[in-house]
Amino acid sequence: METKRKKRLLNAVMVILILIIAACGVLAAGSIRGWFDTGTESWITSGHISGVASIERNGIGYSLQDGQGIKEGDVIETKQGSTASLQLGKSNTIVLNENTELTVTSAASDAVELSVDKGELFADIPKAGKSFVLKLDEHEAKIGDSVFSASVQTGSVTLDVYMGEDDATASDGTAETVASGERLQISKSEDGNVAASVQKLSADAMNEFAIVQAQKCDSKNELCFSAAELQKVLDDRAAEKQTALEASLNAEKITLDAAKKAEESEQKSESETEASADDLSQTGDGQSDASGSDPAENGNSVEEYTPQDNSVSQGGEDTGSDILECTIEIRCDTILDNMENLTAGKESYVPANGCILSTSTVEFEKGETVYDVLSRVCSYAGIQMEASWTPLYNSYYVEGINNLYEFDCGNESGWMYKVNGWFPNYGCSAYYLEDGDTIVWTYTCNGLGADVGGGMG
Repeated sequence: METKRKKRLLNAVMVILILIIAACGVLAAGSIRGWFDTGTESWITSGHISGVASIERNGIGYSLQDGQGIKEGDVIETKQGSTASLQLGKSNTIVLNENTELTVTSAASDAVELSVDKGELFADIPKAGKSFVLKLDEHEAKIGDSVFSASVQTGSVTLDVYMGEDDATASDGTAETVASGERLQISKSEDGNVAASVQKLSADAMNEFAIVQAQKCDSKNELCFSAAELQKVLDDRAAEKQTALEASLNAEKITLDAAKKAEESEQKSESETEASADDLSQTGDGQSDASGSDPAENGNSVEEYTPQDNSVSQGGEDTGSDILECTIEIRCDTILDNMENLTAGKESYVPANGCILSTSTVEFEKGETVYDVLSRVCSYAGIQMEASWTPLYNSYYVEGINNLYEFDCGNESGWMYKVNGWFPNYGCSAYYLEDGDTIVWTYTCNGLGADVGGGMG
């Protein structure tokens, strides 16, 4: 009996010890991650995170979460295709672009100091406070009430100011004041020489990240560039990309067509030569066989090669060398209205305007399908696409485009296509195109297509 009591006591003690160890582990992890913060220890908190971002605290790294308190010494890093925002007090916001690393040297409300180790950020700082220092590699900027973007690349630092002004000092002591509508460029040569210059900034010189952030920041109406100017830059660039894409697509297709025709011509020529030689061998004297007998009856069969003509499709007529054209567009607008249902980490694959591929004119051959054109366009435009063959429907099924798959935005979500405004009730590789067809691939989130005009509900 006494032995049983001792065993029970020992077991109880071990359970208590295990619980204490577990509690200590939770407390330690919670302390590091800020689970028990009161909200007054840090003036800086994390905001919206798109994709994957991490935070390193006390040498321990883990995923950054929305609304997390940021402490002195924290290192924040965004991964490829990801962005993360930081809220400084109630009025100030900083957005980190992809592949950016930022160290919080000081997180006090009256003495903020941040260090951009690499990458790019956009900042809307209408109330900078008493002291706001931004370190850019070896250089430093004293931030006033301003809106700006900053970039740190190997051997080069850029500071663009869109509202207000900031004072910058290069590592060699060169001091510059950068006002609204100006760009500071600091470069360092291999021999260590530093060169700093301030130039007038144009909207054309801004990258897409900076433009998009400027369009939606709280101070957007006070910037040196109007919303119309910024949008024009985006539209012009989209048009240039579109023109280049179409030229690349169609030039490549012309090259392939030429090679194909040359190959077919060569094969036909070889077949005709072989046929002539066989005809000569049948008479034995180089003369044609005038007996009128069928060569097959003599045991000799001549099989002439006939090249396959892809310009003839399901019951269609041979168009010869006619150039056929269609347009194709890929959109996911509906996701923008259903972001709360989107699979975590997929935000970066959704363009701000919902357009993955603007309307593009593409040449095709008679006999090609919607799937053929989609596959070719995605390949040359660098757009990810995945499809699988479905024997039941004898067609390809498009599972994902631009890393957006079925069920990524709800259990009724996925890709659909329409041609000339009609949603076919069969697979895309079974739809044969005609000259002038208009193809639109669109992502549905609700009603199995009801939200894009192709549902049954």
